[in-house]
Amino acid sequence: MTKTKQIISIEYSLKEILSNLSDEDIKDIIGKTKSYLYKCADPDNDVHHIHFKDVLELEKAMIKFKNKTPFSNLFKDYISVNEDNVKDQKDILNEVVNLGGRLGDLMDQVRISQDEKSSGGVKIVPHEKENIYNEIQKVDNELIKIKSKLKSM
Repeated sequence: MTKTKQIISIEYSLKEILSNLSDEDIKDIIGKTKSYLYKCADPDNDVHHIHFKDVLELEKAMIKFKNKTPFSNLFKDYISVNEDNVKDQKDILNEVVNLGGRLGDLMDQVRISQDEKSSGGVKIVPHEKENIYNEIQKVDNELIKIKSKLKSM
């Protein structure tokens, strides 16, 4: 039975690669087998580690074929996530509720920007793009909080 991978880890990112790319794809991309990546994805295996150049090639392939970025997400999350101590399991629910509010704010901002009465009419103009971007940043910040809480559990 496979061991559950810790979130925000190289092993977790490799799990996504393994579930999305075939053995033939992996062999064409990095010249190694899927079996080798399974060994690299095993957190208890201290012998097999993936090379950074292989990470870059696999990331490019995932973008091209699946429009996914497992390693870029790992880097961003690893750097931004703080391991807070979760005092109560309800902390996560509170953060998810906050995320829902932020998504509502984002939807409102997009709706306002595309309103005929807005400064650009139905076309989104630069200052409206900035407002939308700011709301997206708030959503990202809420997601980081949720990931931090999950990581610390």
